[in-house]
Amino acid sequence: MKLFEIPEAQHFCTPLTAVPPGASQSLSSFHKGPPRRYVLREGSTEFEIHRVSLLNAVERWILFGVADYRRAIDMLIPSNAPWAHVTLYYASFFGANAILGMFGGWLDHEGMVEVSQGTPNSQEFRVLRKLRSPSGFKGSHKIFWDNFYEGCNTTISAWAPANLSPAVTPVNGDRAWQTATRNEFNYDMHGAYSGAIFFGENFNPKKLRRLSGSIGQQLVITECMLKLAIYFAKFFKVQSMAYEGMGAGTRGEVFEALVSRPCPKVVDQSEFNRLMFR
Repeated sequence: MKLFEIPEAQHFCTPLTAVPPGASQSLSSFHKGPPRRYVLREGSTEFEIHRVSLLNAVERWILFGVADYRRAIDMLIPSNAPWAHVTLYYASFFGANAILGMFGGWLDHEGMVEVSQGTPNSQEFRVLRKLRSPSGFKGSHKIFWDNFYEGCNTTISAWAPANLSPAVTPVNGDRAWQTATRNEFNYDMHGAYSGAIFFGENFNPKKLRRLSGSIGQQLVITECMLKLAIYFAKFFKVQSMAYEGMGAGTRGEVFEALVSRPCPKVVDQSEFNRLMFR
């Protein structure tokens, strides 16, 4: 997957002063619907729809990634440990999507968009109707990570702070590690239960930084991934008015309102007590 170089990405991420009516759309629907588009050229309506929608998505991926990370921390008890791991995975996945987006890359489960020309004021994207994996992986998430780490090798890693290297370096050199480990806990009950037992035997809530095993590795990767996404969002000065309808003010104020606030206490209104074998 070809991405923008830093000066090209800075141009692409130029803050929006306004969102043209109809420009913010679902990228998946936009690229599936007629007419079929194979090239997006800067200056065209199609390019601007893609740019606005992708920059909106970048900010929303970061928001939902941080929110997922926050809730994963709340789930650090043995019976929830497998889903805490899965939630950490998706926080990392959202962060990685945001990073790719700022460098001009986008994938969903059916197709992808990559840079074909990065020169500012003459930028172009190539729209691919099928996913492509540099290493020959199958499955949309493994293909995503393959393209992400390939982009890290060619462009992103050189600009990432050294302390965030876990975000741009696959575990044990395996680009599919995050997906494979998520699958072990999400789809294999034996794996999920074994993970819960391991967590219960090894976790000390007073020493989060010593969390071990695959969930400990995923925690570090997720934290670094989100920090790197935020680092680049600040570096490129991304501002796309992405939170209209959910929050107002600065990005920090929106995060405070949407992510930090306590969950509503509604357990007593639910059927929880009837599910406890009492």
